[in-house]
Amino acid sequence: MTEQEIKDKILEIFKSQRKNPTVDFDESHFMDYLTYPAHPKNTIKNSFKGVRRYYRFMDELELEFSICFSLQDLDKYYTVDKLSKKVLDRIKKGKGNHMILKRRLEQKEKYYFEIALILILAALYYWHGINWISILITIGFGIIIYWILSSKLHSKRHNKRLAERMKPQ
Repeated sequence: MTEQEIKDKILEIFKSQRKNPTVDFDESHFMDYLTYPAHPKNTIKNSFKGVRRYYRFMDELELEFSICFSLQDLDKYYTVDKLSKKVLDRIKKGKGNHMILKRRLEQKEKYYFEIALILILAALYYWHGINWISILITIGFGIIIYWILSSKLHSKRHNKRLAERMKPQ
């Protein structure tokens, strides 16, 4: 696969993942245009929706090209050209992709934060009973727990699908 073909495929995936695919974008910081309105340069990961769109976009790239980005790769902001070079580089590193995926699959999920929130809620109900403040706090904690758990489940499903795609044929 050539670098231009990779770039075209990246832009196609980018268009499918964008909030508003018809708006023009600047290729020097195109990932900020995943949301609408676009974030200022290299600030997409400064909001909850932006970070979710960013990682979902990177997940789609991993699935499309059967590669794995390292944590350092995911922390960087790319131009379209730099990202296509990075994808081409990751395609060439077959063993490295398998090692990263193996580490991801072996990683055990820890639910300390979610358990702590539930214990705080239980203590709140124990000492203060059911009132409008405890109900509001429960709703807030529920949203937080849902957000965290849905991201963890998405990552788990993504890694399993990626493992299926990366299996030797």
